[in-house]
Amino acid sequence: MKPVSNLSQVPFVDGELYFVPLGGSGEIGMNLNVYQCDGQFLLVDVGITFGDDSTPPGIDVICPDVSALRSVREQIVGIVITHAHEDHVGALHYLWNQLKAPVYCTPFTASVARRKLGEAGLLDQVPLHEVLPGSHLQLGCFDLEWVTLTHSIPEPNALVIQTAGRCVFHTGDWKLDPHPLQGDHYDDRRLLALGESGVEFVVGDSTNATVEGWSGSEAECHKALLEVIAKQPNRVAVTCFSSNTARLASLGDVAHETGRRVTVLGRSLFNYLQTAKSTGYLKNFPELVPTEDLDYLPRSEQLILATGSQGEPRAAMARLAKGEHQDLLLEPDDTVVFSSKVIPGNEKKLDRLYDLLSQKKVHVVTEKEAPIHVSGHPCRDELRWMYRALRPKHVIPVHGEERHMAAHAELASELGIGSARVVNGDVLHLAASGATMIAKVATGRLGLSGSSLVPLNHRALTERRA
Repeated sequence: MKPVSNLSQVPFVDGELYFVPLGGSGEIGMNLNVYQCDGQFLLVDVGITFGDDSTPPGIDVICPDVSALRSVREQIVGIVITHAHEDHVGALHYLWNQLKAPVYCTPFTASVARRKLGEAGLLDQVPLHEVLPGSHLQLGCFDLEWVTLTHSIPEPNALVIQTAGRCVFHTGDWKLDPHPLQGDHYDDRRLLALGESGVEFVVGDSTNATVEGWSGSEAECHKALLEVIAKQPNRVAVTCFSSNTARLASLGDVAHETGRRVTVLGRSLFNYLQTAKSTGYLKNFPELVPTEDLDYLPRSEQLILATGSQGEPRAAMARLAKGEHQDLLLEPDDTVVFSSKVIPGNEKKLDRLYDLLSQKKVHVVTEKEAPIHVSGHPCRDELRWMYRALRPKHVIPVHGEERHMAAHAELASELGIGSARVVNGDVLHLAASGATMIAKVATGRLGLSGSSLVPLNHRALTERRA
């Protein structure tokens, strides 16, 4: 089926509901989903992904191409952000001038969005509305409800979308953490009640659909981090995803329990830490020690939190490994802990980093050596629990590569639930009988080059590889 260039060319029928992923389906990251009904468009999430060894040199940030929305921009009733991770909110300030619709999100996510918009000089231009978890809101023909789940960041929400006689449960990112270290427990009563009232479609997270069992609780990760850090005689540096505030909570507690003082290296890590504190999370996080005061502390009392868990060349951990950080030099018998998973495509960068650290006689601990990372996404037993609670008639796997979405569809079939395979650009008609593709719309990826967004297949970028 030949893609059309914009959504105004799609033969939508009034009184019917449609779903169009423009990012995040067939890939992990860069989530942007569109719902259409009665000439109105609802956007759910506007995220980025990061460059890896396959992208042109110098491209660290990648956004979805929203050209398909330009002809219908005036018909966008709102942009809903499910939570504050970069792959869901990180493209908002880059794409705002092409979208220009009101934004709705919970307070923590709003705080992250305001900081990004402020840094881009857009804060006064964007109508940003805070919505409390559990709230209901009518946006045009879309009746919306925010449902509390658990993840690795405060206030992750699923979105219940009701319109045209359909009920869609859009999961966002989630897991079932029985002992979250921050934020609320997932709202199991509401999930069961939704199953009683009738959910037709789940548009759901596929990230861990290939993994049996449960993702594990952050409380378990805290225990492992404590065991690893407590036995180190010298300085410990930990790197994790900057936006993983649940992990920051664990590390703050470990610092208290081991008598270590905390220093943060890296702007994004500092920003998320300050945002969490300002919105009522991480209340007991230790007071930070400025880098210039580290020399006054014994190495055995230092806990360094650094950006760069994926080997990013300009992040703090890469500079520490190269001996190029202006504020700190790692020494023999220090320990570096990678409290994160390896995102596919970053293996070579991380292997180089491990080698550099080993050359300095620095001990390296990854999740291969100790259970110091738990995923923020549901494994297969969590998916089974959710589907037994919601009892949907149909599942549309998103948020994953092809193998993840295929495994998600297979699991749904195991439970007697129909599924529809989708990739970016597919236009699905959501009917009582299921989801049917009626058209395709052109999609793409834009790399941030300087201050401009450029298609990744643009000659100016492809020539960088030559």
